[in-house]
Amino acid sequence: MSTTTTPLLITADEALAEDVARLAAVAGCELRRHDGGTAPGDRWRDAALVLLDGPAAAEALVAELPRRPGVVVLTRGGVGPLWRPAFEVGAEALLGLPAEEFRLVELLTDVADGARASPGGGRVLAVLGGAGGAGASTLAAATAVTAARRGDGALLLDCDPAGGGLDLTAGVEDSSGLRWSGLSVGDGRIPSGALRAALPGRRLGRGRLTVLSCDRSGPANGPTATSVRAVLDAGRRAGDVVVCDLPRTPSEPAAAVLRRADLVVLVVPAEVRGCASAASTAELVREHAAGPVLAVVRGPAPGGLRVDDVERAVGVEVLAVLRTQPALAAAVDRGGLCATRAGSRGPIARATGEVLRVLDELVAGRAVASCTPS
Repeated sequence: MSTTTTPLLITADEALAEDVARLAAVAGCELRRHDGGTAPGDRWRDAALVLLDGPAAAEALVAELPRRPGVVVLTRGGVGPLWRPAFEVGAEALLGLPAEEFRLVELLTDVADGARASPGGGRVLAVLGGAGGAGASTLAAATAVTAARRGDGALLLDCDPAGGGLDLTAGVEDSSGLRWSGLSVGDGRIPSGALRAALPGRRLGRGRLTVLSCDRSGPANGPTATSVRAVLDAGRRAGDVVVCDLPRTPSEPAAAVLRRADLVVLVVPAEVRGCASAASTAELVREHAAGPVLAVVRGPAPGGLRVDDVERAVGVEVLAVLRTQPALAAAVDRGGLCATRAGSRGPIARATGEVLRVLDELVAGRAVASCTPS
């Protein structure tokens, strides 16, 4: 098993080395180089990924280096003459540059993202309101802030172009960085390190919150299904807690989130009309959701609705109850959740903590199930 997170390039070809160094920079990945001629020693075993050119592959065979996973043979010419040495050295891929540069960037990105990933792996949470004004955006932002303060990398995605900008709720509207309108996903893959560096963010406690918000120029500049999928995949590879604030109205970007979410939280006002609206929203959500759909009930309950009343009316199990916290709205208006401790105590802290606990348990349970022999 690899003991470092840095790829090793073995080549005496300066032009090839320059090409690979450029691609490693694109992937946000550090790279070590061995010029060949002598055995690479422990670096052969310890590197996260080994990149060889043709002559280096031949030298590895002569030196009888042990087979290992994660070996890739590179060439700047045709791949035909190298298939046999690539096979004999146990290479997992034979790539001809520049035609297959994208594939090499993918491999280097996976190494870089794996180096940054948290041991628990990435998790995706979708939050949306069961009725208008339910407070879903505040809950989404507060959950991301709570995740960052407990030590996670938290990525907060604003997927509601008509919501006014989640950067305001978080309190990072004055921070430099890209919004959805400025994000280009190209072929549909984004290095997570490059994404994190390009977005507004803030250090919170032991973790960091990064925000990708809609700007305030209209729905036309919101996310697309392709961009949403690319960003979710980048966040998951990096081990982040990815919290997505979704619109109530159906859209392709929202459906893309629901298909990838480990947990969907529906925020339901404790009112008869709000429950009726949430029941309709829940039906739409279930058409796309891959994970469980649970509810957070937001008080007050002027008619005395209880948790079991809400569950029966909406048809969704209640995960947590969010009681009234007047200081929270004032704190958001004064500078956002990042600038206040109001979100780290009281009802909102208890609700977001419960949401994250259930999210963690769901993801951990699936990981155990995937490793258990059938």
